[in-house]
Amino acid sequence: MSNEIAELATELDRAASKVSLRKGTALFHCGDPISGVFVVRKGAVTLSVDGPDSIYPPRTLGPGEIAGLPATLIGHYSLTAKVTEDAELGFVPAPKVAEILECSPRLCMAAMRAMSEEISRVRNALRETPPLEAHDQETLNSKL
Repeated sequence: MSNEIAELATELDRAASKVSLRKGTALFHCGDPISGVFVVRKGAVTLSVDGPDSIYPPRTLGPGEIAGLPATLIGHYSLTAKVTEDAELGFVPAPKVAEILECSPRLCMAAMRAMSEEISRVRNALRETPPLEAHDQETLNSKL
């Protein structure tokens, strides 16, 4: 994690309220409207794509990492986040996240860097995924 992203997590955590959750608790599901972002203080949260055929590998976040940041721009969560180890989190409501980012170009750039790194991880996962067979591609196209 870059220093800028660590600074963003620290600033968000300063504005956060404490939330303690047990293993197995969902923070949010893919498609849910945004409520806010979570900064992991203790424990672990895993981000994943819903569905059994997902090619996106789950990603586990630990202390100092942020869950739900991309949703601040699109208005809904694009992944599912579940507590995978009892956790203490900082929760920042979406309007407060927007206020923090709007007031600080430096933190806004850090948020863009964090989201760019996520895009890069997804692209790398896609590159490492074997190509679909012709019949699988047809099935995928029919669902789109």
